[in-house]
Parts: sequence; structure tokens; C-alpha cells
Amino acid sequence: MKKSRQQLIEQFSKIAEDGVFSNEIRVSQLEYNSLPRDIAIFMKVVIDYRQQTLKHKDFAEIREIFLKLIIVAYREAKRINPDIALSIVSSFIDDYPGVQESCLLLKLYSLSNACLAFREVAKSENRLLVWQQACRQFQAYNEFLNGLLSYLIILWRTAKSKTINTAVFALPYSNKVNQFMDITDGDDGAFYIIFRIVQPKLRNAIAHETIWLNSDANKVMYIDGKPPVEHEIDLKDFMVLCSVGSHLAQPYLAALALIVIMESDMEQAKLLLPKDLFDLFNFVPPNAI
Repeated sequence: MKKSRQQLIEQFSKIAEDGVFSNEIRVSQLEYNSLPRDIAIFMKVVIDYRQQTLKHKDFAEIREIFLKLIIVAYREAKRINPDIALSIVSSFIDDYPGVQESCLLLKLYSLSNACLAFREVAKSENRLLVWQQACRQFQAYNEFLNGLLSYLIILWRTAKSKTINTAVFALPYSNKVNQFMDITDGDDGAFYIIFRIVQPKLRNAIAHETIWLNSDANKVMYIDGKPPVEHEIDLKDFMVLCSVGSHLAQPYLAALALIVIMESDMEQAKLLLPKDLFDLFNFVPPNAI
């Protein structure tokens, strides 16, 4: 692992320890202090995720669905090819085999920082500051989804016994969205929530600085496409998407932590997991029997 990446992991861990793990989790660590240290850390991630989800009632459903979709993608891909399925677990710190810079660490680190900054300024009376940080948050969560979609496409194609191609990592964001929609039945499929939050056109507009705020009309205006076409979205809807995007990192990490625990030989640890997540991981669809 590159030295710079190791340093970033250490920085990210410090942020997690300082800002993510709640006091309740620090106390409840006594409940599993007999577990190996690494498994105990993964347990903290899962339990803290569930505690935080209960606190964020407005976003609880989205957080739960997002986490469970990652678990299901892993579970179903594993039935066909366990090695490919494990790539989602490694996605946090390691590249997909043969695809340089495909790990999600940098994107997750950027998203986490953007989330913290967005929450700090969200109640500010300085509308310009709020707008600028909202754009940063919007871009960060879409960059994270852009990277994650490559893994989800590979896992779901594997689950469906379809050929995979690592060229998917280099595809434009919008192409990944379309491909994932095709193989999951889009809004009518299990991954419908993904298609409600991915916004490749707005992400491109932010990246190319072809987006602006119409304060009088409370509209976000942006230009996208060839030839360029002007679009608009209500400011309220834009800010809701920003808020939803700030709740993606923790479910992603909790899903990976749960997979690691479930794939370990620590039966004691498995019994401490939330029962619904334990059952979801072990569920065998009728058509798989």
C-alpha cells in the first residue's frame, strides 16, 4: 500500500474516532471487549451505524436501504464468485485487481469532509457560503457514487452470471447509471433508491462551473449536454439531495464491517449483530436453492 494512502487511512480513522463513534458506543464496547481488536472495531462501526440511524429518523429508511443493497449485492455475487464479491469489501482501501486508483478511500475521505463542512454551515445566514458548500457536498457524494457504481455493476453482473469488464471503471458517470439501471430493472428494481439520488448532469455542471443559484426564484439553474441545454431544479430539492448524500458514507462502511464479521469465524461476534442484518446476510432466495 502506498505510504500516502496509509497516512490518509490514519487521518480518516482519527476523524471517525473523534466525530462518528457516539458515547453510547464507547460505553457499549465493554459488551464485546473479549473480541479480537479488529473484530471489535468492525462491531463498533455496525452498532454505531444502527444507533445513528435511529437518531436520524428523516433519513433512516434511505440509510437502511443503502446499507442493505450493498449487503445483498455482495451476498448474491458470492454465490457465483466469492473472489469477485470480496472486491466490494476491499474497495475501501484497495484497488480492484488490475484497475489503478479504483479504491474508494479518497472519494470517501472527500465526502466525509464535505459532510462535516456542510453540516457546520447549513444553518448559517450567509446564503453564499451555504450555496458554495452545498455544491461541494453535492459533488462529493456523486463522486463517491460514481466510484461505488463500478463495483456494484461488477457484483450484480456476476450475480446474474453475466460477463464482467473492468472497463466499467473508466466509463462516464451517466453511462454507469444507465448500465446499472439496465441490469437491475431501474426504478422498478431492488436498487431503485440509487436512481433517485444519482445526479450525473448536476455533478457535471458543478465540475464545469455551469451552475448558478437564482435566489429570487429559489431555483438552481445549470447547463449540460451537447449542444448545451439549460435546466433547473427547485432549491429545496437540491438541498434535500445534499442532505441525503451526507448519509451515504456510514451505511457503506457499516455494510463492509458487517460482511467482514459475517465472513469471520467469530460466532460470538455474529450473535451481537442486529438480527435483521444477520438474517439478511444469511437469506437464501428461493430461486437460489
